[in-house]
Amino acid sequence: MNKSFKSSELKILNKRKILKHIFLNKQVTRKELANITGLSNSSITRIITELILDNYIISTQKINESKYGRKSEVLSINKEKMSALIVDIDIKTTMLGYGRFDGSVEILKTIPTLNDFKKFKEYMIKFIKLFNYNFEYISFSIPGIVDSNNKKIINTPNLGWKNLFYKDIKLKNVLLDNDSNLSMLAEKTFSKDMKNIENAIFILVKEGIGAGLLINNNLYRGKNYGAGEIGHNIIFNKNKEIPLEKTVDFQNNYNNTLKILAQNISHSINLLNLEKVILGGKILNLQNESINKLKEMIIDFTFKNNKILDIRTTNFNYVPASMIGACSNAVLNFINKI
Repeated sequence: MNKSFKSSELKILNKRKILKHIFLNKQVTRKELANITGLSNSSITRIITELILDNYIISTQKINESKYGRKSEVLSINKEKMSALIVDIDIKTTMLGYGRFDGSVEILKTIPTLNDFKKFKEYMIKFIKLFNYNFEYISFSIPGIVDSNNKKIINTPNLGWKNLFYKDIKLKNVLLDNDSNLSMLAEKTFSKDMKNIENAIFILVKEGIGAGLLINNNLYRGKNYGAGEIGHNIIFNKNKEIPLEKTVDFQNNYNNTLKILAQNISHSINLLNLEKVILGGKILNLQNESINKLKEMIIDFTFKNNKILDIRTTNFNYVPASMIGACSNAVLNFINKI
């Protein structure tokens, strides 16, 4: 490898690093970028100029950044640079969204989830052609076990999809991940209180129950991608073995549902010594009093050495965290390929 090749590779890496930092922080100045990257001002200027010319970023305004009144431009992502079709699959319904380069998602349509996987794929292909969107990515949020590297659905127990591939969808860039993992990715990417958190869990209660795990600042999927499937924990009820997700019924079995959820969440805290618990999905439909009661029960069931943690509901409501995470997944993949 010659010197010029190394130099060009380093430039690309620095460009990706700068672009990722702008995406994660929304608005930054050149001075901030120089401090973060350690690059010289001239190098920062060259890279920023290229990113602006190529429409990756825009200069939005100028702010006073020194006591002498010198103004610095504020840089932000050009949200129209990239688009992604976001497909958030649940057991009964599927939400389709338009994702942009800044990580925002506009909900386009909600459709019934088709149990026939072949028909579901055919519908997605027709949808893309019908609306004539020039999507760079199609990013799926899946309620089950997913091999994200090979674009393979290993198992979605509540839909009956097993060992299915998305690679034959007629789009060059297809991404898949588990909905709970993507929910955690959304929180880690955009929530300020997650910036310094390295170990956390996102509890997603939908038709099933899943958990997105952040361990040592990385999403943890497990060797066979099955980490976080707490909905399949066995609960003994009247001498019967029942999966956790089959016992959750806020409407008809309120108190027992809160207790069983709290116990299982506390088991994860005790096992992993987590710093933060984030609650999402159907839990958001509960009254504040009920959510606070659930939090208190989780703390009560948690070993005293692990009680120093924060428990809150997700910061994403109208557009689900899983859709925001799916968009972030597309954006980060796009950045890594420039």
